[in-house]
Amino acid sequence: MKKKPTLSALKKKAWKLLSEYVRRREADEGGFVGCYTCGAPIHHKLEAQAGHAIPGRTGAVLLDVEIVRPQCRRCNIFMGGRYEIFAAKLIRENGLEWFEGKLAGSRQVVKLTRADLEEKILTFKQKLEELPT
Repeated sequence: MKKKPTLSALKKKAWKLLSEYVRRREADEGGFVGCYTCGAPIHHKLEAQAGHAIPGRTGAVLLDVEIVRPQCRRCNIFMGGRYEIFAAKLIRENGLEWFEGKLAGSRQVVKLTRADLEEKILTFKQKLEELPT
């Protein structure tokens, strides 16, 4: 009998699928996407990363597709995510009340269950199937 994947393995798989979805969703026909924070053109497969508007790797923030956007390595890693630009853009797009709700939710400890993670994995796989490759 095959051993079930650990929660950690499921979390990594869900993140990998979400990351691919966010990067591909924004890409043009040539596979390029603009960095959300600086606008630099980056290839969704080769250079783009998936950055969070709200720092943290908790269950409440990690897999929230609404606050994840494509970023270049410079902005995401070397410039610490550029949260001031990221947050300002999301507030302009969605409103301050929406962003404050996301911030409040990010402070909550969320324990994702096996079922939660498996559902996220299935959802992101389905979303990826709807996108061009």
